[in-house]
Order: sequence, then C-alpha cells, then structure tokens
Amino acid sequence: MATFIAVVKCGGFREAAKQTGLSQPTVTQHIKRLEQSLQARLIDRATMPQSLTLEGKIFFPYAEQLLRTSHKATAALHNKSLVVGASSNIGIYLLQPYIKALQDKLANKIDVRIGKNIEIAALLETLEVDVAVMEWWDSRPGFVSTVWRRERMVVIVRPGHPWAAESTIPLKWLKSQNLLGGEAATGTGRLLQQYAGADSAEFTVGMQLGSTEAVKHAVHAGLGISLVMESAVKHEQASGWLHAIPIEEDVYKDLYLVHRSETSLSGPVASLADLILHSPDLGSIEYLIRNVPQHAT
Repeated sequence: MATFIAVVKCGGFREAAKQTGLSQPTVTQHIKRLEQSLQARLIDRATMPQSLTLEGKIFFPYAEQLLRTSHKATAALHNKSLVVGASSNIGIYLLQPYIKALQDKLANKIDVRIGKNIEIAALLETLEVDVAVMEWWDSRPGFVSTVWRRERMVVIVRPGHPWAAESTIPLKWLKSQNLLGGEAATGTGRLLQQYAGADSAEFTVGMQLGSTEAVKHAVHAGLGISLVMESAVKHEQASGWLHAIPIEEDVYKDLYLVHRSETSLSGPVASLADLILHSPDLGSIEYLIRNVPQHAT
C-alpha cells in the first residue's frame, strides 16, 4: 500500500524506488501483488509519468486511509502517541491546561483535533482520535462516555442592552428574544427542553453562526443575544466587552469524556482521563481568569 502511494505521488516506478529505498523490480512486484489482490489495474503503465486508472483513482483515498490506520494502530500498540479530539468550545476554552499538564507528565507525542461535535464523533468512529472530550454525546453503541463536568450556561448581551445591569434573569425571558445559535448539535435544544419542559417550543434560535466565537462578535454587534458556556466568555465579561448574566434556574450543560469501549483506560489515554476526571481545577473559571489574556477590544 505504501509503495502504491509512493508511485502515485512520485509519478513513476523509478522515482518511487528512489524515495522508498527499494529496487525498481521490488516496486513493480509490490504494485502487481496489490493489483492481483484487488483484481483491478490501478496504474496505467503506458503513460509517462505513470497515471492512475479509473479504478486507481477510486482506490487511492482508501489506500491513504488504510496506511494512516496502520501507522496509528502500530503507535497505539506501543503507546507512542495520543490523539485527543475536542469539540470546539472545549478545545478552545477548557482543554489546553490539561494538554500542558499531560505533556509535562508524558514523553508521548500528543496531537489535538478540534472541531464540531459531529466531526469529532466521526473521528472517534474512524479511529482518527483515541479519546474525545465533547459537550454532546448520543450514547451510540461501542463507546464509553463519562460525565467530566457540569458547565454553567449564561446569557450574553452587548453593553447597553436593557438586561446588562441584571444580576440574574429567569429562563422564560428568553422566549421573546432573538437567540443566536453557534454550532449545531451541541445539545442546546435538549438543554432548553430539559429546563423549560413543555415551554421549550416557545424558544426559537434564529441565525446559526457555527461557533461561539462568531456568536460573541454577533452579540457585541447587536444582532441578538445567546446562551453560551460561562467559561467561553469570562474574559469578555471581565473586560466589559460583553455582559454574561446567570440564569435563575441555574442551567448547566454536561461535558463528556468519550472513548471506544474496546480501548482500555491504560497508557496515555488513562493519564488524560485521570487529569480530566480528577483535576477539575485546571479547567476552572479561576484558572481561566489567571491564565487567559483579556479579550483584545
């Protein structure tokens, strides 16, 4: 598989032999064996540089994925690396001190993939990440999820908004407001259903902006208000760039640590789980106040 990818990227058998350190006959043999196993011709030898056949073009992305999986599997067996997936809000606002603490503790290579919740879930499914921290999980089979922490949700408004001076507000006040949405599938709708019950249908989210950062700027510009994690706006609140108002009913969102059920909590995965589940102070609001720079206004 690696030889096939090298031939494609180098544009020929001779160039691939130079890159891989194999003899040209060995490169040719590898490709023949691969084509025989697939019962398909992958490379057109008649062209110069050599090009992919239609079957080769179809197979190439699968070959790359298989090779990545092979490398990942080898690293996992020897605990050489750790790939952590994180939903955007957690990866941006909460995870970094845990990664720093883990780097100080382990010699393993640590990579972090930050993306939308649904993207991180897909990376778990395809073995692209070893463990994930997420603000939503659907309890799909084959995975183990543990509640890491309960993150308080607050309403954010721009300076000068009629609610800006309020110390708290009731959840029902949001019914008549233009609510701005961030990332889809974060569980905000389920939260409203949980805390508002039958009245949740009266809450409407208008503009969907894709991320909390985009939401914060939209709120500051006066496009509406939003419901976000408190840790995501603590420094904006401290600088007066936005006002974060707690909800009287104390609305919280559960955050999850998720890994595949066949993945035992050992090695670097266990080390991260121990930090995440037993060192909550690293992700606390107080930690963020001490270590996150003020929002640049």
